[in-house]
Amino acid sequence: MRKRRGFFSGLSSGESGQALILILVFVLLGSITIMPTLAHMTTALKSGVSYEDKSKEFFTADSGIENGLWRIKYNLLGPDYDPYDFGTVWSYETDPLNNLTADITVQNVWVPSNVTLGSLGLSPAQAKAIIESEKLIITGTSGTEPGKPYHIKMDFTPAESDNLTIKSIGIWLPQGFIYNASNCTLLDDPFVEYYPELVSETVVPGGRTVIWSYNEPYPLFTSFPNFDIIEQTMTVDFAFTYTPPASNPTKLPVAVAWVLTDMDPSCPNPDDVPIAWDTDARIYKITSATGETSIEAYSTKSQLRNLGNGIPGDYAAIGNSVMADYYSPYDKRDTLLGETSTNLADVSPIPTDGDVLYAYLYWSGFRHDTNLFSDTCSSGNLSASWLNGGDWAYYSSSPYYYRGQHTGADSRRYLTMSNGLNLGEFPSGTQYEISWSQSVAALSEDIFSDGCSNFNNWNPGAAWEIRSNQYFQAKSTASEDDTTRLLTLNSGQDLSSYSSVTISWDQRVSGAAAAGDGLDFALSSDNGSTWSTYTQAFRGDIGTSWVNKSYTIPVDFGSEYLTNGFMIKFKLVGFTGSVYCRIDNIKITPSYGSLDGLDFAISDNGGTSWSSNIQAFRGDIGTSWSTFTYYLSGSYITSGNFKLRFYLVGMEGSQQYARIDNIKVVVRPPDDSANFKINGQQVYLDSNGDPQAGEQPIVASYSAVMINTAGTSSPGYSYACYKDVSKLVRTYPIVPGEEHHTGNYNYTVGGIFADTGEYVSYAGWSLIVIYSSPTTAGRYIYLRDIRDVFAFNPGGTNLDFDNDGTPGGDVIGFLFPEPVRDKFGTIIDPRAAKITCFVGEGDDIYSGDTLIITGQQSGASKSLSNTSSPSNNVWNSASPGMSYPGVDVDTFEVLWTDGILTPKDTKLHLDMNTGTDAWNLIYVIISVRSEIVTSGTGNYIIGSM
Repeated sequence: MRKRRGFFSGLSSGESGQALILILVFVLLGSITIMPTLAHMTTALKSGVSYEDKSKEFFTADSGIENGLWRIKYNLLGPDYDPYDFGTVWSYETDPLNNLTADITVQNVWVPSNVTLGSLGLSPAQAKAIIESEKLIITGTSGTEPGKPYHIKMDFTPAESDNLTIKSIGIWLPQGFIYNASNCTLLDDPFVEYYPELVSETVVPGGRTVIWSYNEPYPLFTSFPNFDIIEQTMTVDFAFTYTPPASNPTKLPVAVAWVLTDMDPSCPNPDDVPIAWDTDARIYKITSATGETSIEAYSTKSQLRNLGNGIPGDYAAIGNSVMADYYSPYDKRDTLLGETSTNLADVSPIPTDGDVLYAYLYWSGFRHDTNLFSDTCSSGNLSASWLNGGDWAYYSSSPYYYRGQHTGADSRRYLTMSNGLNLGEFPSGTQYEISWSQSVAALSEDIFSDGCSNFNNWNPGAAWEIRSNQYFQAKSTASEDDTTRLLTLNSGQDLSSYSSVTISWDQRVSGAAAAGDGLDFALSSDNGSTWSTYTQAFRGDIGTSWVNKSYTIPVDFGSEYLTNGFMIKFKLVGFTGSVYCRIDNIKITPSYGSLDGLDFAISDNGGTSWSSNIQAFRGDIGTSWSTFTYYLSGSYITSGNFKLRFYLVGMEGSQQYARIDNIKVVVRPPDDSANFKINGQQVYLDSNGDPQAGEQPIVASYSAVMINTAGTSSPGYSYACYKDVSKLVRTYPIVPGEEHHTGNYNYTVGGIFADTGEYVSYAGWSLIVIYSSPTTAGRYIYLRDIRDVFAFNPGGTNLDFDNDGTPGGDVIGFLFPEPVRDKFGTIIDPRAAKITCFVGEGDDIYSGDTLIITGQQSGASKSLSNTSSPSNNVWNSASPGMSYPGVDVDTFEVLWTDGILTPKDTKLHLDMNTGTDAWNLIYVIISVRSEIVTSGTGNYIIGSM
């Protein structure tokens, strides 16, 4: 067989004409097919370009959604954004991506599906005012563990006469969550008032709503489940179960609850809280458009509500003592130091991407009282230090004092300070105290006294007799008006020299007296010529034991009976059977009445003008000395010529004297300036409040003073000062080109003056630095300091630092958040909160100091501690970074696993017990962690424009 060759090589020369024909055929076929092929290639190329453009548009639009989520998370929607405006659309354009930009719109989504703000007649500003008034707060929580019921909690702080009723309660559940209608505590009993008339479910963008509705008359707030009153806030709580998405069975819902209310028509402020909703969770609609591609998405944002004076960010706190104990027996601080330093980076370093927001400096110490004026009331002082109107005299028997009894003209009543005092030389925050000891003289002489052993002083009616020479008794069957029932004093008594007298006697019955049995009496001012109407002394069975009865003239009767012809008569009422009325020990004695006492007045201009009289005492305050204290305020504390004067009130009786001793004007000034250094450079704020470097002190913007009553050999007090040093800490040290000013520097404080040598002697400082960084988003800080919690614990007590009259204290004004979780529901940060206290004068040698925290809803408690301070001696002057003992700046952590703090708590309780040690609380600061969480997107819709 012949081997076959290639097609063209196989043609012979004799076949050349055929080859040409074939070539022409191929050319013809090519000319027919090449144009469609080229056209197809062009179409495919154009399609590829179109698909590529569409992909670029989609990816750009999708990145716009991500950009919207980022702006929502970090509150970067612009200065005009209003979280309470549900009608406005906020728009912006992204930076170029793939040479394309996205037009973004963000809109707040109104969640309540059964009402609008417009239907309630509320503007965004009015809605904001309702929410931020915190009068009615509704919150929801799924707790800390998956599968637990969802709780809706409402807190209502009513005004007087408010009477809140509930029209409906609603909840928005995000997509994928299903409400379990068979397990809701509102539906436990159809016969209770809060059982809803209708439960409705509605599918809405991003999820569904459930509404529990009521018909008129609406149920009262007080009738709902788990109603409780905590101080002035009313609280209710109900729960329901839900089914999470099948694809994520451990997921917890970020839901939004709301309530519509009504007021009883009798309420003076009807409809002032017609609606409240949970602002911790918000829903946003985001659209992103690029070219012909648009994407619409919904997202939720969970962020801790900022109540009261919360500050966003986190904090670090440091401090040190500026007083030391160098000498035996090492029980009292004996040396005041010039300055001390603490490096914040060594104690509580701020993240490297953090920036200082605020910085607050506190300093505190103990000082002895300064007596600006002191008078032990000697004879020489009365003539040298006072201008005596005439009624005042020196009493020369120990304990020596001034006493006043009025005679003559009214001008004699005054006792006026001779020389003015300069109070204006002391710093702001100084406490000015006026005090003296006061009492009244004893009224030992009776004007009239009868032991009732005979009738020598009386004209007795026949019904009266003497029982065993011991007392008078009477019974009678005569008519009620019969004179035999009377017992009348037989001669007038001279009461004209007294400003007040007391009539008294003992009374009882011999057996079971009838209800109508009794004793009356009448008074005469003219030796019995005329009489007052009868006054009841008693009725019925007052018992067989003696009971003293007294009446005062002129308090119980008019002053017209203080004459030289005073008489009294008794009248028997009833006692027609075998039971006797009995009286004994009838007396008329001098007394101090409401018209007897002492007033004082003060002057800020050396006596040119005076304040109105201020009451020091009235009536019988006893013969034992008591201290009267008055604190000055207003223009008097800046006076350069302050004076005090006394005014005698009443005290016109022969035995009546007002007595005063140990008159003092005490000042308690704080040391309101301190030297402040950052990394060794002294800094201060100039008169415009601008930061400067130089050798000048900083001056406190607020100071407080508090008397110390324990551990002192002479009277003393503690002071505490506050200064906002934010500008200084944000500025120094000056580091050119730095990206973040963290505040991780060495801080030095000095020039603090205090007195040594007492058990409570101390001086120290603390600096709080509040900072922001990407890791602090959603944290809030609550600070209670010397403006509201400065308090002294003298030992052996649980400090009532909030001054509500009960041991311990409450920290309020926050809303505790949900824990931060990862996508699997695991809590990321085990720490629920941290607490720092600045305490002055803690001692290691005295144990028994505890700090116990109790949760609002959990009721669980825990004694706090840290590595430096054990739970039974937390104020031991051993805090991180301190070089000398004397103060405590201790930070404690509360973990979620402790079970103390629970989501939606609005209050926590701290008990600050102490044993022997005495100390001062200067501030409490609490940081609550709630990272801002966005849910990603739901209802993700892609469309063409």
